[in-house]
Amino acid sequence: MSPPKLIAQALDPRHSVVVEACAGSGKTWLLVSRILRLLLDGASPGEILAITYTRKAAREIEARLSDWLRLLAIGSDNDVRDFLLQRALKQEEIDAAMPRARGLYERVLSAQPSLTVSTFHGWFARLVQGAPLSSDLAGFVLHESGVRLKDEVWQLFATSCGRRNDAATASLLWLLQHVGAEATRKLLFNLSERRAEWHAYAGEGGAAPARALAGLRECLGVGEAPAAIDNLLADELFMRKLHEYAEILRRSDVEGDQQLAARLEEVSRAADNPARFSRITSALLTREGTPRQRKSAKKDQERFGAAAARFAELHARLGERVLATLAARREEQAYELNAHVFIAGAAWMEALEQYKRERRLMDFTDLEWHVSRMLADEPRAAFLQARLDARYRHILLDEFQDTNPLQWQILLAWLAAYGAQDAVRPRVFVVGDPKQSIYRFRRAEPRVFDCAAAFLQAEYGAHRLANDTTRRNAPRLIEVVNQIFAETPQFPHFRPHCSLNESLPGRVELLPLCVREAAEAPPAHLRNPLATPQAVAEDGRRRQEAALLAARIAETVGRWAVVDRDSGCTRPARYGDIMVLTRRRGILPEYERALRAAGIPYLSVGRGGLLRTLEAADLTALLRCLVTTADDLALAHALRSPLLGAGDEDLLQLAGRGEPNWWQRLQGSAGEGSASSVLARAAHLLAGWREAAALLPVHDLLDRIYHEGDLVVRYRAAVPAALWPGVAANLEAFIALALRLDAGRYPSLPRFLDELARLGEAGGEEAPDEGTIQAAEAGDRVRILTIHGAKGLEAPIVWLIDAHNTHQPPDAWSLLLDWPPESAQPSHLSVLGRKDECGARRTALVEAEAAFAAREEFNLLYVALTRAQQFFFASGIASGHSSMKSSFWDRIDAALAALGSGEGVHGDTPSTVEAASKAMHPAAPLPQSIACSPAGIRREAASPGKTYGARLHAALDWLSSAGDAGRPPQGIPAADWPALRAAARAILDAPQLSGFFDPSCHLRAFNEAEFALPGGVVGRIDRLVEMPEAYWVLDYKSGRPEAALLERYRLQLENYRSAVAMLFPGKPVRCGMVFSDGELLEI
Repeated sequence: MSPPKLIAQALDPRHSVVVEACAGSGKTWLLVSRILRLLLDGASPGEILAITYTRKAAREIEARLSDWLRLLAIGSDNDVRDFLLQRALKQEEIDAAMPRARGLYERVLSAQPSLTVSTFHGWFARLVQGAPLSSDLAGFVLHESGVRLKDEVWQLFATSCGRRNDAATASLLWLLQHVGAEATRKLLFNLSERRAEWHAYAGEGGAAPARALAGLRECLGVGEAPAAIDNLLADELFMRKLHEYAEILRRSDVEGDQQLAARLEEVSRAADNPARFSRITSALLTREGTPRQRKSAKKDQERFGAAAARFAELHARLGERVLATLAARREEQAYELNAHVFIAGAAWMEALEQYKRERRLMDFTDLEWHVSRMLADEPRAAFLQARLDARYRHILLDEFQDTNPLQWQILLAWLAAYGAQDAVRPRVFVVGDPKQSIYRFRRAEPRVFDCAAAFLQAEYGAHRLANDTTRRNAPRLIEVVNQIFAETPQFPHFRPHCSLNESLPGRVELLPLCVREAAEAPPAHLRNPLATPQAVAEDGRRRQEAALLAARIAETVGRWAVVDRDSGCTRPARYGDIMVLTRRRGILPEYERALRAAGIPYLSVGRGGLLRTLEAADLTALLRCLVTTADDLALAHALRSPLLGAGDEDLLQLAGRGEPNWWQRLQGSAGEGSASSVLARAAHLLAGWREAAALLPVHDLLDRIYHEGDLVVRYRAAVPAALWPGVAANLEAFIALALRLDAGRYPSLPRFLDELARLGEAGGEEAPDEGTIQAAEAGDRVRILTIHGAKGLEAPIVWLIDAHNTHQPPDAWSLLLDWPPESAQPSHLSVLGRKDECGARRTALVEAEAAFAAREEFNLLYVALTRAQQFFFASGIASGHSSMKSSFWDRIDAALAALGSGEGVHGDTPSTVEAASKAMHPAAPLPQSIACSPAGIRREAASPGKTYGARLHAALDWLSSAGDAGRPPQGIPAADWPALRAAARAILDAPQLSGFFDPSCHLRAFNEAEFALPGGVVGRIDRLVEMPEAYWVLDYKSGRPEAALLERYRLQLENYRSAVAMLFPGKPVRCGMVFSDGELLEI
């Protein structure tokens, strides 16, 4: 189907639609366009409900809708006509639609109720807030159940179990004894994370474990009590055959046969049935659990004579019975583990629920379950259904491949309640891509997409459309994508893609794997282990890959040509054009070190890594030495930090003194006057901060340290410019962490430091994240992201590191869940223990889960590849062992070979260009030491010219927005208002200037736009205006300058022109000075 035809069907407001759209096809564009078509068709904003997966996606939808509504309100007639034509309005309908389109912005802004754009959980929260009082859901606060909350409840739960003697306590003790404390926590925590599925499967209340175990017994083929061994030993025929087997063994004169016979004769003397069975298995089976191999028939004839044939028959039959009993015993062990997990887990989940209920807390899983329960309860369902029916007529569901089965059941309960002839049934629009479903660990189920599509087609007459045309990727990349996935049976949703960017150059490059260097040959003579350490070959493969990454980025930036998405023009590649992807965060430090060493600015994911940063370590050491003055290492660390700035000579001076610890040496040298100026300052500050630490909360103490120590200024001077935004963000994140942790919980500094130590050891999701660098500060930087974090993003150049890794740590003590999306509840739920105790009855379920995991592996590779607009690199390290699994590197390699591309390259040779400015290269680091301003002085006073420009801005904004001309706006002294008012009025009334201030005449405008000029100087443009044909740089002047000053202004504007041309390529840049009499002097 052609793109125009697909858009016309997808945006038709008269029909429900399901769109399966490939990566880069414009799913958000399509969804927001559908909203606009609904509004143009007369739908009230309050009747529209748009649901997406993340808050970020919801904000993006709102922002794009707002921008488009603004364009419709103030854009030119031609622009609006083109806009509506792109959204499949017929040419003859546009004239009639124009007045409605112009009024949509005001209509949407003033609508009550307003248009709803939300996440699933945000929508569920609204439903719960409006639930009837009888539901006992009023007054709850949304609070995610993190590890800290669960730790608190776990301590209370364990203490409570220690005081009572019930089934839950017995099961908890059994788990602690048989699987250990860590595995017990993991099992119960995993079960509580899936408690919505647990309730859907087993129900609620005290009978839930019994209901779950009844289904599990049927699945495993076991009874409530273990009986496999008892049944075997109670079988008289089996025991007679075993006795006969032992007697035949006795006839042999081989010592091994005699030992086996003696072992079997001891069976009757064993203490209990498990011990008897153990002796039988040791006689009939090997240690690996396989039947013992007998010698040839001729050998058995020599050993057993005429009984040889009978012996072989008994050996086979007895071995089969023992193997069958072992298999049944494994099922019983699996059931025993699950029984204790379910019983203890039900009590644990009740304790967790009670803790949150008492504090009126609710997390995302609770939201889903409570909404599902309300829709399942007939009286409450009628109430909720009536509210939904009265409100929404149009439902739009974004990123539907990330929906979980319970969310779909909630939607289904609502949508299925409408009758076939119901005149008010809503129209539903669903868009998603099962190929990009990569959140199974968050319960996402890609099968839900097909199930929902089938339901909407059958019940709502929905059109199902497939969009396999990408607007993002170059054709050469799409050729590789098609080759990898077109013939992959695990990728059923894939159809060959095509690209609309036929002329866009593209390239896929597979770099050689980094191999481990050969170890040095051992010395010919013997090594003395007391004197010579053993030589250990260092594994430098990861370092090699990181160095390769840094070197190729340095070669690419400023030389390779990329096509700018905004202007469509070719320009030199920048650091910000490059995205580095990884599956694992743990390997990133090596790559970050390589980028830092090469002077390449970057932004890293930094999740959970705040306490591992140098700046956080500096501050932690400083706080530790304030608590424990005898901690010499912490004090030395703090002294060497940029905050205190001590050098090696300062530390040597302290090391040579005789006081017991370094704190006393520092204070002693300062008191004597022998300390350097750096040490004297450090002694003074540390002494004051130590006194304050006993009186102030941690956040206030840090605030004082930041201010008195000029911390930000000193770190800014010490850190390379390329790394400064990340360091600044981490410094802010650390003080924010102090506020979050010590607010009523850790009022003392020692408690705060203990909590930091615990968070650092815990790691994972609990560890605090690095600071977020704001977009305005991010600048031109390589982005380092996980594949999951990059979903929805794109870049001209994408590099996948560690692409040859196939090792995935086994997920022991995990939950096995099967919830067919067409079913109202899960069909199976159990826990998996040790591999040798899982049994064979759940093999089909385990294999199905493995198939889903393999499918998600392909999804991850698809997402990684389709982030690249033009160039895609993949690198990795050679594995030291063979693997049955194919890595991402292997799959790309096979695709390139199939395409006939030799040497790991497919596509166009990149064209090279010369960068127009050194701005493409990292800024030079600032001097390592600067004269710090005294406390309280942060910047110079504004010059008269800057003050005049700022006040003229305010006057222009005030008068152009119908402000009262009789009084000045805030920030302008009343004495200056008449002159500024006259100047602003002259400018606004000047015909040659009116277009710069009339929003209908220009595309966008910025006041006091700040940016970095070459050399690091910050410039500020009074007004930057994008007109249809050019950018205009306007500089306000109170009067016409002298010739010498005018030449200086010309040079300043030329610098501005160069900077704007670099930031916004594709249009000419014109500059002019605007005088207070309304005259424009173009430079």
